[in-house]
Amino acid sequence: MATSNSQSQQGTTVPDREVAKHAFAAELNEATYTFKTAQNERAPVYVALPTGERANRVCVMGTVTDVEDVGTDDQEYFRVRIVDPTGTFWVYAGQYQHEALKRLKKIEPPEFLTVIGKPRTYKTDDGTINVSLVPEDVGIVDVRTRDIWVFETARRTLERIGSARETSPKVAALAREQYGHDGSYFAHVAALALQNLLDGDESSSSDGEETIEERLEEAEAKDDDVDGEEPEQETLIED
Repeated sequence: MATSNSQSQQGTTVPDREVAKHAFAAELNEATYTFKTAQNERAPVYVALPTGERANRVCVMGTVTDVEDVGTDDQEYFRVRIVDPTGTFWVYAGQYQHEALKRLKKIEPPEFLTVIGKPRTYKTDDGTINVSLVPEDVGIVDVRTRDIWVFETARRTLERIGSARETSPKVAALAREQYGHDGSYFAHVAALALQNLLDGDESSSSDGEETIEERLEEAEAKDDDVDGEEPEQETLIED
């Protein structure tokens, strides 16, 4: 998982990893525009989230519905279909994601899975740009953890919508230009995700708003497990 501060090991500074942004499938699937903030070949690649912030890493969670080896006889390459309350996203893992691949091979749908990984875009034969995830870390979770993630992701989505123009104005302007809207639509997506969760969970609906707040507080307490330091804004370079 990401560290929250740079660490020094035998005199060597280990830089922080990028923040793992919580994102619903509906938003991630629309995040088709990529860019860099530096010219060098190894500079990190970001996607512009429609809600106005950049993401090099994301934290997603949902129900695994399908696991398939789409590789060759000589090389395994697993494709995993995961569904959250807003849609479907795809995870691909091969020889360079060795640890994640080992875990994904043991998944038996339906199970709740959390994935921290890097979003990547690819173009299909008909010219459509799709988004998938290259996993860094994966793990099976229980329904309560999944519920907490939904509440937390809804909260963070709303925060991005409300603050992105001030906290990341360049990316917010770029997102509006590329996607043709300001991302406010995803406030409705977040609300529908919460409603879907409450409708399907009798214990949540009977406990009411107080339980929602308690779950959000619990989710916030777990942030250190996935988040690093937020990097400063830099010049945007189209990938």
